[in-house]
Amino acid sequence: MNTVVLGLQWGDEGKGKAIDYLAGSFSVVVRFQGGHNAGHTVYYQGKKVVLHVLPSGIFYPDCSAVIANGVVVQPLQLVEEIQNSRALGLELHNLALSESAPLILPFHQQLDVVFEDSRYQRIGTTRRGIGPAYEDVVGRRALFVNDLLREDVFRAKIAPLAEYYQRLFSAHGHPAANLDEAIDHYLQAGAFLKPFVCNTTRLLQQALAAKKDILFEGAQGTLLDINLGTYPFVTSSNTTIAGVFSGTGLSAKAVERVIGISKAYTTRVGEGPFPSELTGASGQKLRERGKEYGATTGRPRRVGWLDLVALKYAVQVNGVDSLFLTKLDVLDGMAEIQVVTAYEGAGGTSAEFSPHADALSQVRPVYRTLPGWESKLGAVERFRDLPKQVHAYLNFIEDFVGIGVSHVSLGGERRQTIEIGV
Repeated sequence: MNTVVLGLQWGDEGKGKAIDYLAGSFSVVVRFQGGHNAGHTVYYQGKKVVLHVLPSGIFYPDCSAVIANGVVVQPLQLVEEIQNSRALGLELHNLALSESAPLILPFHQQLDVVFEDSRYQRIGTTRRGIGPAYEDVVGRRALFVNDLLREDVFRAKIAPLAEYYQRLFSAHGHPAANLDEAIDHYLQAGAFLKPFVCNTTRLLQQALAAKKDILFEGAQGTLLDINLGTYPFVTSSNTTIAGVFSGTGLSAKAVERVIGISKAYTTRVGEGPFPSELTGASGQKLRERGKEYGATTGRPRRVGWLDLVALKYAVQVNGVDSLFLTKLDVLDGMAEIQVVTAYEGAGGTSAEFSPHADALSQVRPVYRTLPGWESKLGAVERFRDLPKQVHAYLNFIEDFVGIGVSHVSLGGERRQTIEIGV
């Protein structure tokens, strides 16, 4: 059954572990948006592996792992990631890279820094060039993976673009970048990546026609979507289900099931409103228990209680069929657990989520307190063996958002997952 796996919060929901758990049942795993600002953490043969662009399907040799056209690619970083994966014993014969994936070019990262520092309102980007690369796509001046495979084409196309951006650097008082060495490195990366490059839209359409099961792997989370997230504190791509179709070339008919990933609490990286945020000692305690530091940047994540108002919004805009709840074990030993069930604002109390940052920053959370559990969940293997308080917590979530919980994750290992079924 063709399945989309999406984050339902502000990213960092544990999608890497969830996708790795699910991927063994699929013939194709495809990454459809984002760039190396994403970090999916997977445990492989007892080792912690952080994937930035490579799909989680690389751990299954019989599964095609596809980087589709909606992903922005930094070639040097992708080469490094492939080499690191081969050092783990992965051959990556199953990897396919879209010829139409836009490139993150040598000056995009510098532009990211310039733009972030010059904004009147900080966004909190990872400063990896993702935004400027997507801006070039929308501005119709992007270069693509296919351009990297021919030196004469790449040099001819990057020259006017480099001149355009050098003027921007000068306007912001930054020195002009020396691109000669960077271009040479990019061309070397292009030669390395060439065996993986193909028309992934055609590959996916052929897989669909052959009735192969496809898993679509999202990056970041719904509340960071460029159109439906907490703008302007968002990423530069469609992190919702809409990104699947423009990012792969497949139609909506290709999707048969949507699984939404949510933590048992909420986190956020970067700036922007966060109604349920915990600060001070309570926030630090939850952060340490959950090891909430960015897989890509190492930045400490902001933490808070589970926001069911925001979660229900994400479920609705994505048409989610079931929830995969992660990091439930982080709540072990808490006497009480709180969840957000409404917001209080100037207009009164409401259970409606508004993604507009100005409005969301003005609300106060209304909490419902639920009983916690004393036992440790990491070794539990069957759903019925979970404490009754866990069952009550999951039932409350299901009743509020209107869909069932199909999986719960009780630790970082693949085996620490309970499939409930709904």
